[in-house]
Amino acid sequence: MSGLIALTTLAMLTTAAPPATKASATPAYVPDANLERSKVPDGYKWKLAPLFADDAAFEAALVAAPAARAKVAAFKGKLADPKALRECLDLYFATRRDVNRLTLYSNLRFDSDQKNEKLQAMSDRALAAMNEFMGATTFIRQEVLKLDDAAMTAALAKEPKLASDYKVYLTDIRRRRAHVLGEEAERVLALAKDNLWAEIDLNEIPSDHEKVFNAVLSDIPLPKITDEAGKEVQLTLANYPKYRASKDRKVRQEAVEKLFGTLKQYQHAFAGTLSGQVNLNVFSARARGYDSALAAYLDKDDISPAVYKNLVDTVRKNVAPLHRYVALRKKLLGLPDLHIYDLYTPMVASVKEEIPYSKAMELIPAALAPLGPDYVKALKAGLDPASGWIDVYPNKDKDSGAFSSSVYGIHPFVKMNYMDDLDGLSTLAHEYGHALHSHLSYGVQPIATANYSMFVAEIASTFNEKLLNDHMVKAAKSKEERLYLLNKSVESIRTTIYRQTLFAEFELALHTAAEKGEPLTAEFMNKTYADLLKAYYGPDLTLGANDDIEWAYIPHFYYKYYVFVYATGLCSGLALAEKVGKGDAKARDAYLGMLKGGSSKPPLELLKGAGADLTRPDVIEAAAKLLDSTVAEMEKLAAPAAAAPAPAKK
Repeated sequence: MSGLIALTTLAMLTTAAPPATKASATPAYVPDANLERSKVPDGYKWKLAPLFADDAAFEAALVAAPAARAKVAAFKGKLADPKALRECLDLYFATRRDVNRLTLYSNLRFDSDQKNEKLQAMSDRALAAMNEFMGATTFIRQEVLKLDDAAMTAALAKEPKLASDYKVYLTDIRRRRAHVLGEEAERVLALAKDNLWAEIDLNEIPSDHEKVFNAVLSDIPLPKITDEAGKEVQLTLANYPKYRASKDRKVRQEAVEKLFGTLKQYQHAFAGTLSGQVNLNVFSARARGYDSALAAYLDKDDISPAVYKNLVDTVRKNVAPLHRYVALRKKLLGLPDLHIYDLYTPMVASVKEEIPYSKAMELIPAALAPLGPDYVKALKAGLDPASGWIDVYPNKDKDSGAFSSSVYGIHPFVKMNYMDDLDGLSTLAHEYGHALHSHLSYGVQPIATANYSMFVAEIASTFNEKLLNDHMVKAAKSKEERLYLLNKSVESIRTTIYRQTLFAEFELALHTAAEKGEPLTAEFMNKTYADLLKAYYGPDLTLGANDDIEWAYIPHFYYKYYVFVYATGLCSGLALAEKVGKGDAKARDAYLGMLKGGSSKPPLELLKGAGADLTRPDVIEAAAKLLDSTVAEMEKLAAPAAAAPAPAKK
């Protein structure tokens, strides 16, 4: 999925599957990203009426938001009374749901037309309403924390709904009570932009350091490069991935080397900005009495730092399969040496299979059949454009990428930029993993525990991709198609498990150094990053003069110990899909139980119940073994081609 919104997915209230829809009668359509949105048939666009009938209804709700916020604020100072506490929480969650409707509606409207200033302003005003609401309701946490254990026990006994709907929420607030300071200290920490207690995602609102990073990155003048046709083109951050993956080695080399060379000129600015973020994280953690920033930022989801370190340690011990893959890539590309700019270009022939959306609606449910008829029924209903869940195709000025998002009581909304190909098919399966996770969670859980932790957010999506890829590999019509699909699987493991763990280890090294009082200079960051590249990718990767600066343009380092969830999510998704895909009914039911669990239990406990224990190395080791076995199969399939590689173009 693309962007952070995809990781804050909310979903439906009803326990039943979505109502069945008639097979969509929408006419066939050939996607074209350059067409105006009005040229895309309406049947392929999401239907926002469940959120608001139109912009006028949105504006009316926005005007009413301050009064609703004031009703919640009126409970300030009264929460020692159990009845008042229950009434306050009822109103708080209902009002937060209504504000979520504002932010979701405005985001979906703006996402479809990024150059529309009116829609940009609408999105900004909705976000401001959310910020004002969250700021006005911080008293709830403070007053809940003031209650002693006896008073809380009595309140839960006196008000049954407090126990049935809000006990987990209240317990989680009080679990961290030792790290909450006095009123004056909390005021100072708020002024310092400490967000360790934010109820929304810690990374949903950019920090000041991230804003500076984005500003510096966007203002840097990038050079021009020569494309495949010999034409001079302006290098941008938007087109960089395209040229980095070029089949023409001269093009991809120039793109990477010129970007990295430019970043190197500003290395001290980037180092200063990232150092500021790291030191702020350390300050916030120490101010609240945590042993480390790692412990502080994982504590929000009740996750032990041992889980993070288990990931890093286990991946580090299992880099041999990645080294094997790098050697195979070098061999199949016929290169005398392999550089960073050779890691993203296709190493096997691409398969140009056309997969119109109508065919995708058949393939994905077939691949996910091991999840049972109820899951497949809900999936089919949501995939049908007539349901209003999905905005299928790209259009001019529509934002790139894909995501799934929703609000309590309303079906999920899935954004795609579907282009009738295998990549689009895989992304579609990924996003409907999120959508069905939310649908199932909200079908069972009360509003206070319906959302799920970022820690488990990527499991359902990668699970779906794994089952789909296995399905496609079995159905492959040729050796070339099978090799292509296997390579997609390997690349997913490389970029999501190994690369993200490399990032996680880099982030840990910076925080550890800061906690020891060591200066975080550009030189320190460059050396640390270069050493990690060598360790992870092995002897067949040749580092260029400026490859050590790659860290400088990665925004995830400002997300405060977040990137590791990509790696743990894929490891877990692969392990669980392997069990369910074999037809293990108990494994299927356990996995679906996790999807329905929301935040009713700590995420590690939910995941362990599904059959993946991330406190142990087993799940991560299994992903490494899968990489190794898949690379071995690729070696066999590619053996004839590898025997006589094409001469490399220098």
